Amino acid sequence: MSDNVIFIIESGKALDLVKHHIAEKQRVARANRDLLKELGVEDAWISRDDGTVLRVRFKSSIHPQFTKADKNGSRPKKGTDWAKRFEAQKGYANQSSVIADAFDVPLSISYGKPGNATGWRCIGLPLCECGFLYFGENGPYALWVPDVEAEAESDRAKGYEVAEPAASFRLEFDGCRRISREEWEFMVAKHNLEKARAA
Repeated sequence: MSDNVIFIIESGKALDLVKHHIAEKQRVARANRDLLKELGVEDAWISRDDGTVLRVRFKSSIHPQFTKADKNGSRPKKGTDWAKRFEAQKGYANQSSVIADAFDVPLSISYGKPGNATGWRCIGLPLCECGFLYFGENGPYALWVPDVEAEAESDRAKGYEVAEPAASFRLEFDGCRRISREEWEFMVAKHNLEKARAA
């Protein structure tokens, strides 16, 4: 499996998407704080997919509408008011899906040899194939996607034909500039150094 490819977001659709994603994450975090405050809990398990509260840990007695705690905390009992409230939480959209849909990024490859069996495989870690990177609300912003071109070329080198859309996909997005992983890591280190000096 090849590495992901990183792009600095400078303008356009990608900039709108990352700003909306950040705003949505902030909205969900505020809703979570309110919900946890109302329950009187501080520890919670948060969904990596949409940011909603999945389970909680009560400091003292467990709320009567919640299950007995296990190693993963308590969840609302079925049919209770709290179960309905947990179910009604509105999370943010999965960033991997947002990016893949907006830029038509293939998340799998179909391949085969003429007259032989064909195959199919995922590219990247399922549900985390793409994502946003940022230091804070005001940027800088970046996104990462799987290196579809390298994955397709790897299959071609093995003698396979690669099917569309991966066969002709190009890592080019309006308003984005490709950078190396080292460039991003340098930006992060510089940001952290400036933050430490300011403290």
